[in-house]
Amino acid sequence: MPLTAAAVATTASATERSSEPAVPRFAGPGFVTAFLAVTAAGFAQAAGASEALVPRALLPGLGFATVSYALLGTLGLYTAERRGRRVHVQAVIALLLALGAWTTFASHGYAAMLLLAAVSAGVLHVGPRGSAFVAALSGIVALAAFAMRSSLWSAFLSAGVTFGSAIAFVFVFSRIALRERRTRADLERVAAELEAANRRLQAQAEQVAQLATVNERNRIAREIHDGLAHALTVVHIQLEAAQTLLEVDPSRAREALAKSQRLAHEGLDEVRRSVSLLRGGPPERPPLLAALELMVRESSVAGLGTTLRVEGSPRRLPEPIEFTLYRAAQEALTNVRRHSRASQVEIALEFTVSTSVRLSVRDDGVGAQEPRPGFGLVGLRERVELAGGSVAITTAPQRGFRLELEVPG
Repeated sequence: MPLTAAAVATTASATERSSEPAVPRFAGPGFVTAFLAVTAAGFAQAAGASEALVPRALLPGLGFATVSYALLGTLGLYTAERRGRRVHVQAVIALLLALGAWTTFASHGYAAMLLLAAVSAGVLHVGPRGSAFVAALSGIVALAAFAMRSSLWSAFLSAGVTFGSAIAFVFVFSRIALRERRTRADLERVAAELEAANRRLQAQAEQVAQLATVNERNRIAREIHDGLAHALTVVHIQLEAAQTLLEVDPSRAREALAKSQRLAHEGLDEVRRSVSLLRGGPPERPPLLAALELMVRESSVAGLGTTLRVEGSPRRLPEPIEFTLYRAAQEALTNVRRHSRASQVEIALEFTVSTSVRLSVRDDGVGAQEPRPGFGLVGLRERVELAGGSVAITTAPQRGFRLELEVPG
């Protein structure tokens, strides 16, 4: 739908208005009270002057001008401030100067106090240069008006000493009020920014708490899967063997059942170790090589030919690193038993350099075209990455499956 010329002009005007800085608002109860008091004092001083200087016939005109001045400086300035355009405020101050100059000249300087209110409004609204111009112009108008009723020297003293001091007083205290207003606005702005920053920090803290909860859940899931799932897999294999041998070789079936019972007990111990680790307690695990040798023996007894090859000079590693390597080997053997249909598997532990350790688990099973990582491999990759290491998987149909990882140590 095309825009009309009026709509375009209205939009442009609104955009221009929104780009201007906000007009400060000073026309409140305190300013209005002070403005009316100064205006009334100026008219009272003019009305109390002698007949020769301020004729009584002029008082109605002075009164009308004074009332107009008062309305312009209060309601007029109030309206201009809330319209949001500086040009409106500047127009009000210009009219105040004009009315103040007329009443000052008409009263031969006795109503010069009206100019003080214009000086104050100028300081508050038109900036340092504009307010200096308003103050200087008011002083010149007062000097010219005073010269109309006395000698130039006397007028200069009256304008320079008496009225000049009043202008300086109003100018300085208006500047102080302006600075106090700006300081308060800055403090309010800083307080708002701090409140917004506090809200952002609270939101980030909630996100961190949620992330910590998710990480802890993932950690618990990895411990359950890597520990209990491995033990249950071995028990399942032994129970299948016992069921197969129950009719043909009862003695071997009883051995398989005994192994299942022992493995179930070890699985329970594994759960206790995982719970202890999750609670932050000290790990209860033999050194890495001893744990891997025991794992290899159990796997071989279960019917899967398993060997352990160690290269380099073995050394003790930090407990988190040893635990990561142990879980990796455990997960790899569990996957071999479940999926690979392999007859042989080799675990290789390489202490090749002083800053890292490599572990590889390779089988001669059926392999896969594209490995689909289940929860176990995902948890393994997370565990290795948390330890600062990396994981690689190599497989192909009928080429077996190889898991390699390297961790610092």
